[in-house]
Amino acid sequence: MTKIEYNINKELNGINHFHKMDSPLSVVSNKSDHDIRKDMRMIAKDARGFDIGATHKKCNIEKWTNADVAKMVSYYKAQGLKDSTIINYVSSLRSFLHETGRTNINISNGELGLKREMEYKDKSLNAKGVDINEKLIFFKEKDVNVYVQLKLAEIAGLRREESVHAGLALAKGYAVLKGNALELKGSWCKNGRPRSITLSDEKVKEIKELQKYAQGGKYTMNRNLKQEKDHLSNSIKSQGFNMHAVRHSEAQERYRELTAGGKSDKEAREVVSNELGHGRIYVTKVYLGK
Repeated sequence: MTKIEYNINKELNGINHFHKMDSPLSVVSNKSDHDIRKDMRMIAKDARGFDIGATHKKCNIEKWTNADVAKMVSYYKAQGLKDSTIINYVSSLRSFLHETGRTNINISNGELGLKREMEYKDKSLNAKGVDINEKLIFFKEKDVNVYVQLKLAEIAGLRREESVHAGLALAKGYAVLKGNALELKGSWCKNGRPRSITLSDEKVKEIKELQKYAQGGKYTMNRNLKQEKDHLSNSIKSQGFNMHAVRHSEAQERYRELTAGGKSDKEAREVVSNELGHGRIYVTKVYLGK
């Protein structure tokens, strides 16, 4: 292990959580704590390759400069990594620097010659030829947990983990609605930020009915979070689709609803972005197209 690996690992061990709620999204990564730590350990390990080795004077990351980040980017480009992957690594580095109070590195992705390429292929249920109502009927008969979680995703465009947490909350009788909004706790969400999703009266009614159904006594609570997520993924995969297709479909439906209600294209995209929990509107382009 090089000295810089040792130093960075030591600092990572001292960070309990990477804060995002009170940080500018242009500064910190939207990735999970685990992924940020994984990226930082890889960056530390590879540092020798971009001329910051075990005996280099910059074995402490606070001595790095924008030029060193540029070296890091050049190294990863030479390895054949895509710009989008390198952007993720730089984003994790920014999170680490922000968390440890270092603000000397402020070079932008553009200045680093990095451009994120977005894929606009329609990945919705409709594009896959999947009838969500047919699948919901199937799971309602076969698996209460999957039905409840899938129905929540279909109503509000939730991620897999969010659906699992919200499903358990319904089964336990916890309040998840506040007026016409579905309230998601930060601990349920990928980016650690709680969010509120505005729902129509019809969807609020659906969630209330879903809670009664989940409390009917057949909702299984003997699996841990990972087991429940895997169970959900494997169950719906066997039916020819995934949770992201459900999110794509809900995003498109919500966009149409907002624009039909008088919102401009930009306003509608901003609402959809916030409700999906993206934070960065460019991610929503993948769901809605250019």
